Parts: sequence; structure tokens; C-alpha cells
Amino acid sequence: MKCKNCNVEIIDSDNFCRTCGAKIVKERITLKNLFYNVVDALGWDNKFLLTLRYLLYQPHIVSSGFINGVRKKYANPFSFFVVTLTISLLVFNLFSDDFIELSSDVNIYQTEQHENSILSDKNSPKGYELLGFKSHKDLQKAINSKVLRYYNITSFLLLPLYTLLAFLVFRKPYNFGEHLVINTYLQGVLTFLSIVLFVLSLLTKINFITYGSFILMFIYYIFTYQKIYNLTLGRLSIKMLKFAALLIVLFLVVIILTAVVVMIYVN
Repeated sequence: MKCKNCNVEIIDSDNFCRTCGAKIVKERITLKNLFYNVVDALGWDNKFLLTLRYLLYQPHIVSSGFINGVRKKYANPFSFFVVTLTISLLVFNLFSDDFIELSSDVNIYQTEQHENSILSDKNSPKGYELLGFKSHKDLQKAINSKVLRYYNITSFLLLPLYTLLAFLVFRKPYNFGEHLVINTYLQGVLTFLSIVLFVLSLLTKINFITYGSFILMFIYYIFTYQKIYNLTLGRLSIKMLKFAALLIVLFLVVIILTAVVVMIYVN
């Protein structure tokens, strides 16, 4: 019997090739083993649940462990992030109308009041009318629909930006790649928590997801980096103020870019 990958002779009782390390596949392809292959590729097994549990109350153990070489016990950070992102996309798209409606209701009244106050002529066209929408809420829905559509791409694009902020604020002893591992786990947990907030919003008809996600993100970053760096309250406060300032700048840039994209799309 020969290995089908490197063509070296192998023993029938072997499960892996001793030369190239490839798994020896003896059974035919069935739906059952295809399912297990997908689960194994995504890391959605007991390791995923164990990793999630530890990240919720002892995040430093998982992040530091993975950085220091513990790879078998915990889910790979990128597999973990992909799984939570996949679950969130399924949930958000399943209830896409509710998601868009909830997101669109935030600050609609305040925005319209502000817009009315700065327009001296009531007959002059408002911002949303110039963009071709009947109301500010219609504009907001269009934006949120696009956000939902490109949610996974946006999440991956923001990941290195969050990592850069953390690297600039906390720096040593971890390099950028190690901060990327920490932030990938962080964003995976925050994605999972956003699902919880969304379901809670659906059940109560109260929008927890918009402001709640931002507050949870800030709290969880404080909790995680305090555990990892073992910082005093004073040093942690200074660093988190720096992080918050950089985060606000990042969000302003994202908002401006989103507005530009929407205007290009409408035109």
C-alpha cells in the first residue's frame, strides 16, 4: 500500500504517513464524514466551547497560552473568529429586517431635530432628500442594509486596525503578530456577545446592540488587557483613555468613509 500524497510505502495499520504526515483516508466519502471534516476545519468542536468559556472569564490564559505554544487545547484564533462571525451572519440575516429596523431607530429623532434646527427654510431640501430618500430613516435603512451585506468583510478589515491601536497603546512585550492573536480572540468574543445583545433586543424591543456593543467592547478590552499585562488601576486608566481616543478617531474615519461610499452608491 502506498501513500496517495507522496507515493511512499506505508503499513495498512498506519493512520498517518510516516514520511509526509498526511492522514490516510480508507473510507469512502459520506455526508457524515464530510460534516466532521467541516467541523474539524472550522474548529467547531469541544475546543471551540472550551475556548469561548475561558475567554469569557480568563482571556489571558487562552491568548498567552496560544502565543506561548499551547495549540492543541484551544481553538485557533482565526478559526474561532470565523465561527463566531458565521453564526452572527446567520442570525443577522435570518432576522435581517429586524436588524435593519433596530439599527435604523437609533437617534433618528435627535438627528432629524438637529437637521431641522440648522435649516432656516422649511421648504429647503434636507440631506436625505438630496440623496434621493423620502426620510432620514429610509437613508439609515439603506446604510444599515449595506453594513449588514458587507459585515464579514468589514469585520476582517477592522481587525488589523484594532490590533494596530492595541499595539500602539500597550506595545511590549508582545509584537504586532501577537497582538493580532489577542485581538482576533477579542473580536471573536465580542461578535458572540453582539449576537446575545441582538437576541435580547428582539425579545425586549429595546435597542441594546448599538450602544451595548460599544460599551461591551470597551469593558472587555479593559478586562482582557488588565489580565494580560497585570496593570494597576492608574496605568490601565491612562492606557485605556489613549485607546478610547484612538478608537473614536477610527470610528470617525469609518463613518466618513461609509458616508462617501453611500453617496457614490446613490449617485
